[in-house]
Amino acid sequence: MPTQSDTLRLTVATLFAGVLIGVIGGLFSLTLGWIDGARLNVIDLAHARALPDWLAALGFGLTGAALATLAAWLARRFAPDTPQVPAAGVDAAPPRSGSNLGALSVNFAGGSLAVGAGLAVGPERPAIQMGGAIGRTVSRLLGLSRQDADLMLASTGGAGVATMFNSPLGCAAYVVETVVKRVDLRLSLTALGAGAVAVGVSRLVTGRSVNFTVDALPVYHFGQLVLYLLLGVLVGVLAYAQSRTIKAVAAFVQRPRLPPGVRAGLIGAAAGVLAWQAPGVVGTGEAMVQSVLDGKLALSMLALVLLIRFLLGPLSLAATTPGGYFTPALLLGALSGALFGEIAGMLLPADAVPPTAAFALVGMAVALAAIAHAPFTGILLTLEATGAFVMALPMIVAVFGAIAVIRLLKSPVLSHGLESEQAKSRAEPVDHQSMPSETTALE
Repeated sequence: MPTQSDTLRLTVATLFAGVLIGVIGGLFSLTLGWIDGARLNVIDLAHARALPDWLAALGFGLTGAALATLAAWLARRFAPDTPQVPAAGVDAAPPRSGSNLGALSVNFAGGSLAVGAGLAVGPERPAIQMGGAIGRTVSRLLGLSRQDADLMLASTGGAGVATMFNSPLGCAAYVVETVVKRVDLRLSLTALGAGAVAVGVSRLVTGRSVNFTVDALPVYHFGQLVLYLLLGVLVGVLAYAQSRTIKAVAAFVQRPRLPPGVRAGLIGAAAGVLAWQAPGVVGTGEAMVQSVLDGKLALSMLALVLLIRFLLGPLSLAATTPGGYFTPALLLGALSGALFGEIAGMLLPADAVPPTAAFALVGMAVALAAIAHAPFTGILLTLEATGAFVMALPMIVAVFGAIAVIRLLKSPVLSHGLESEQAKSRAEPVDHQSMPSETTALE
């Protein structure tokens, strides 16, 4: 059993790490937002200078290629666990730098470069790695036991993700559902504490308490839950197809005997050209999610952007740069939910159909929950990132349908980014006398 001294050290470590993660996470979030804005400003400047279309496309393509190549090289050289899709022949290799500061720097720089290239990647993968690096450092500084250091690794990784989405509850659920896959009081308190402190500090840095703003939604009635359940089933199928596509595209792209840097450069060049032709569809997708929630996209545009992002996301992950799938999944869910709502509005009486924004919100929760195989994470993260807590019940109903679908279809599980560190920990000898008790296995 942990002693009082162990508990005190773990508490101090949780608070200290939470503050550091909040600062780093807030700065990372601001950096990604600045990069997305800078890309749009450069595009506006190119239009204002009346640059020839071919010249602007060439410039953006070369820039995307250079940034993606550099991001992939950093990950391959210093942090092989950073990409969602590891480079062929590199995933089993140990990182060449054992420095936690190095891992933090690579994830911060590599994630920023990938978004700058226009790749459709999310920030949670670099964030979980940066949080884990801070957790490992603090654990060593305060001399935590092996078991408490394991709790810190998972909890601080989740706290890093929490700063990206203003979601301490959602990312604590992610730690339990996906990273550790067990429930005990000590783990839960550590994950909640680290996430809450990190999000509180990051809000001071970024100045925002939600990622997406939503207009007030009318109260739904019971009959509309059937529509939400149907939406959940359909988005569950879409999430299954997306997970399969991520795996298939990674295998296809890595099959040709091209150096990883060349592959990343080609994918970055394609994203750069697309950024010039359609600036809103590249990058993390946060701005596009907000546009969908604001109802700015017509039916045909919703379908077109959904198709582009469905293909661009897996292709971007195949570039093996730092980046994840959370924000792209939220965008897929928002687009598919809004598309469903628009079609339902044309087929059913107006008073029987909720607003399109409501379907988009529910779609966000469903897509993330289904792709991540984490129902509580998808629901809580979406609620906290939008503040639309009135939609909790429709989200639960829809996520129920989606999870049933992906379980029946045997949808593949994507990695979370801390597997290597957890494997190292499991390989070390365990002091069974200090193991926490009353642990309930989820899987």
